[in-house]
Amino acid sequence: MQKKNKLLIIVSKGTADALYPALILATTAASQNMRVDLYFTFGGMKLITKGMAETIKPSVDLGISQEELTKLLQKGGMPTLQEMLKMARDMGVKIHACSPTMSLFGLTAENLSEGTFDDIIGAATFLEMASDPDTIVLFI
Repeated sequence: MQKKNKLLIIVSKGTADALYPALILATTAASQNMRVDLYFTFGGMKLITKGMAETIKPSVDLGISQEELTKLLQKGGMPTLQEMLKMARDMGVKIHACSPTMSLFGLTAENLSEGTFDDIIGAATFLEMASDPDTIVLFI
């Protein structure tokens, strides 16, 4: 079986414990010379929406406070979510904002943080990307 060389991640949750895994997988795949696309939708849009990244907290399921998570991440030498996103983009990861989600919440491109996304695409474009047999698709 031939190794797949593309990774497409649907980033749908706006909590730190959902965003970090998506960004870690994206940067790891990019470092292995895979093409990586992140499709930000629903809660995941927080990371690329102006003024929202600062409000991201861990989910209740994680069982720790924002302060505890911050200390844990600092102790482990992990960058912030914004730093991870920049690192991913610097590595060539493509960031796509979901146009149906944007319409639903009344967002426009002007509401998105500058330099955090490559384009705005809809479900049809996403499905075309996801149908590529060389692509691994993950939903986080």
